[in-house]
Amino acid sequence: MSGITDFATQAQALAAALLASTTDPADAVRVLANLADFTPSEPTLSSGVGDAMATMQAGCGALFRRVAVVALCRASAQYQPASLDDAVSIRTQVCNLLDAEILIAGNTGADATFNALRVLRAAVVKDLTQRGAKLASLKTISTPSPIPATVLAQRFYRDAGRADELVTEADAVHPAFMPTSFQALSK
Repeated sequence: MSGITDFATQAQALAAALLASTTDPADAVRVLANLADFTPSEPTLSSGVGDAMATMQAGCGALFRRVAVVALCRASAQYQPASLDDAVSIRTQVCNLLDAEILIAGNTGADATFNALRVLRAAVVKDLTQRGAKLASLKTISTPSPIPATVLAQRFYRDAGRADELVTEADAVHPAFMPTSFQALSK
C-alpha cells in the first residue's frame, strides 16, 4: 500500500513543483491546464496483460489529471486578472477542466472525488467571480487611422499616463502607431 501512496504523493509533488517553478501565475495556469487535459494512449494488446495495462493507464491518467487540476485551481487563486473579461475567461477555462474531471469521477463511481471536485469548483467560481466583479470590463477601441497611445489614453481615460497600458493591451508595435481596433479596459 505504501507504494501506491508514495506514487500519489510524488504525483502531487510534481504538480506542486510545477506551480512553484512558474513566476507568473498566468504561466502556471497555462502549463497546468495542459496537464489537466492529459489522456493516456490506449494499450495495443488485447490480452489479459493489455487489459491490466489499460486499467493501470486509466488510473494513472486520472491521478495525473486530478493533481494537475487541483494545482490549476491553486494557480487560479494566485492569478491576478487584468479585467472582468480576463477573470471570466480564466474561470471558464478552469471550470471546463474541472467539469470534465467531475464527469469522469462520477461515471467511474469515485463519489468522494466527485464531491471534492464539485466543492473545489464552487470555490473557484466564487473566488474569480468576486475578484472579477471589482475589475473593469474590456471594450473595443476603434479609430479611423493609427493614433499615438498618449492621445488615445487622454481621449478615452482622460489620463495620458495610461498610454503604456494601452500599448500593452493592444500589443502595439510602436506607441506612436496604435492599431485601429483593439480591446482595452473600459475605465
